Amino acid sequence: MTRTDTPVPPERRDRASRGMFMILALVVVVLVVGALVFLFTGNAEESAQPAAEDPQTALADAITAEVTGSTVEFTDGMVSVEFLVRQGASPSAMILSAQHDTIGVLRAVKASDWEETVEITARTASIESVGDQDAPDEQEMLRVVYLPETVEQIDPDAVAREDVWEMADERFVGLALTG
Repeated sequence: MTRTDTPVPPERRDRASRGMFMILALVVVVLVVGALVFLFTGNAEESAQPAAEDPQTALADAITAEVTGSTVEFTDGMVSVEFLVRQGASPSAMILSAQHDTIGVLRAVKASDWEETVEITARTASIESVGDQDAPDEQEMLRVVYLPETVEQIDPDAVAREDVWEMADERFVGLALTG
């Protein structure tokens, strides 16, 4: 007759409980290491994103998004923005357009990390007859320069359009834009 209730020797019980403890400890170690790897390397979505854009490129992109057709150049301590004044149905429409674009440039600069001088030049394209050909002749209508401390004081969302050029540290406003 065999007994099913045979007692298990103590050394065998200790070995079984040590084995369960080792498995539990291994699971905890794997989970902790996995969590640390995830925290320090980031998840797959973060690592798949491109590196941050350089600040000048980001500013140039922001300006060209605000002012269609503008060109942006950077020199030592200055960002130079040039755009064509949109011809409107009236002279006042042309003035409003140039003021709007100037404010757009200032808005992009304020939203960036740029802390240097801002120069804005607006030109108007007119067609002049040269011999037998019509050739575009660009004429400078506006050139304003804003020093960093002036840009800091301007709130592009609150500035009155008619005051935006008056606030410039240097300015040339052509007769066509004086209204």
